[in-house]
Amino acid sequence: MKRFIAASLAVLTLAGAGAASAQDWRRDHDDHGRYDHGRYEARDRAYEQGRRDQARAEDRRDRREYRRWVRGQRLDARYRGGGYSVSDYRRYGLRAPPRGYRWHRVGDQYVLAAVATGLIASVILADR
Repeated sequence: MKRFIAASLAVLTLAGAGAASAQDWRRDHDDHGRYDHGRYEARDRAYEQGRRDQARAEDRRDRREYRRWVRGQRLDARYRGGGYSVSDYRRYGLRAPPRGYRWHRVGDQYVLAAVATGLIASVILADR
């Protein structure tokens, strides 16, 4: 009986050692057998983070450039400057703005907004 138990323990011990050595060696070592943990993961993580940052920046740029203005919104202060205002509104087929309002061309839209507050009264798509 003792021999049977001893033989069983020896077989189980050898089977356990064989299973432990059957790990995937590529996970922790490179082709030359050296330990190489985390060398490529950090590089890949930095690459992916850079791609995400670039995608976020492009998304912000796209949202800013293709914004659709709606009556009742406030026109951003950066668009109320002289560079965006339309002084020759008849040339573009626009009606005369009421007192206290001014036409602004923002992207592919003409926006009629209050001079003091920037409150949008009308939006017309521009002909391109």
